[in-house]
Amino acid sequence: MKKRNSHILIMLLLGAMGVSTANAKTKSKHLSRSHSISHHSVAKNSVERKSITKSVTPSLYDAAQAEYVSTGKSLFDFGPQSKNIKYDKRMIEAAQIAAGRARAHSTSRCWHAVKNALVDAHLVSSRPTTEYAKEAGDELTRKFGFIKLPVRDPFAAPIGSVLVYGGRGAGHVEFRTAAGFVSDFTTNRPSRRPLLGVYIKQS
Repeated sequence: MKKRNSHILIMLLLGAMGVSTANAKTKSKHLSRSHSISHHSVAKNSVERKSITKSVTPSLYDAAQAEYVSTGKSLFDFGPQSKNIKYDKRMIEAAQIAAGRARAHSTSRCWHAVKNALVDAHLVSSRPTTEYAKEAGDELTRKFGFIKLPVRDPFAAPIGSVLVYGGRGAGHVEFRTAAGFVSDFTTNRPSRRPLLGVYIKQS
């Protein structure tokens, strides 16, 4: 009924303007169609806006649980696979101790440096006694409760873990750090020797 009344009103207005009945009907239908299309477009846009509003994912930010990372908090706390493995946080401390003492180049005393860091971080009850670096993994698991992880890529080792390498001579041992690796010296690349194992002490 409302649509019919609008049509009649348009006809009367066009008639008053001197437009013929035939032309008035044509123009009236055209104006009515335009009005209908305009109304449909407005309604469609309104529905699309509501749809977009509903599809927005709510924020997961929780102010009560948020924490600022201050300059005093070490980046050793964050690293590859750390979030998936539960282990003694003193391992991170041991890596930090070694990093604080390390030199720019090797002094061929990697196992000595790692032993000192493990002792000073109170990860071991006594100083390891094995002579060669490549023996570190066996002694740490046998005497001090460390476990070997199923990790074959040094870069995938968790921060603070002990990486033991074999090969000719004494082998090599080092900690994984956020910046790379450390023993008696720091480096951003792992040893080229064959990796024997990655070790951690569970918490």
